[in-house]
Amino acid sequence: MKKTVSLIISVALIAMSLLAFSSCGEKAKPTIGIIQFGSHESLVNCYEGIILGLRDSGIDLNDYNVELLNSNFDPSVSQSQAKTLVNKGAKVIIAIATPSAVAAANAADGAVPVVYCAVTDGATMANYENVTGSSDIPNAEKQLEVVMAYMGKTDSLKIGVLYSTEESSSPLQVANLKKAAEAVDSMNVTIVDKAVADINTIDTAVNSLIDSGIDCFVNLLDNTIVGKLESNILPITMEKKIPVFGSEVEQVKKGCVASSSIDYKNDVGMAAGKAAAEVLGGKNASDIPPVVVTNPQVYINSAACEELGLKLPENTLGAKDVSTH
Repeated sequence: MKKTVSLIISVALIAMSLLAFSSCGEKAKPTIGIIQFGSHESLVNCYEGIILGLRDSGIDLNDYNVELLNSNFDPSVSQSQAKTLVNKGAKVIIAIATPSAVAAANAADGAVPVVYCAVTDGATMANYENVTGSSDIPNAEKQLEVVMAYMGKTDSLKIGVLYSTEESSSPLQVANLKKAAEAVDSMNVTIVDKAVADINTIDTAVNSLIDSGIDCFVNLLDNTIVGKLESNILPITMEKKIPVFGSEVEQVKKGCVASSSIDYKNDVGMAAGKAAAEVLGGKNASDIPPVVVTNPQVYINSAACEELGLKLPENTLGAKDVSTH
């Protein structure tokens, strides 16, 4: 009986030793953290481009734990997620959109490399250590060229602009639009902007700008506003026959009439993914030059134009029609 008990104990000890040895041999995969500020198509395109950029640079994602976190357009959630990734010892944090990028850079404080994606004002990130990425600042002159061509007015044009107080890059975009408007010689172009502090008041803000006599809206690269485009903005503007010009192609697909847009997947996202690959290869993020994407393409939604009574101009500015109707 004693021999049997001893044998059982010996077998158990050997099994435990083998298990411990096996566990020691299995290293935890390093983490690539990705914080996506919210779910709309442009940010999803950025994520897809990041993955393409990593793979295109020779990164085998099977060797990593790729952790995608969605902040649902809440900066405080981005802050919490960034701290979690820093505490986990992530090899790199890739942050999509300005609020997530600022949160990541603050949480990392130079200790963890941060690669930003689709940060409209790259200067926002210039003072952080161990940070690089891709920017998507719109060309305000090109935006206005599209608006003037498709509105077909020759005397004056009053443009409404909504922006969220949560988006640090939006005031710069408004300022750039106003500067571009002042430079227009052919007609009097006025930008009427309205800040939104609470997303629940977007409907009120839209109606307020319409009541002020605007001819059309121009969307910024403002994630909070864009996130409410289909649910809150377009239903009002379509009913009141006020055209909305988008800041990128996905907004045009949803019902904006036209846009001067860059490619968020193949340009903005891929640039960030390739920068992240360099970081994983051992480079300090600060030694990798940031990329500013500046090659826009004009897109139109002919169905939306027709519904709003907008006649397509003779010179469509090389537009591609993304209407599904």
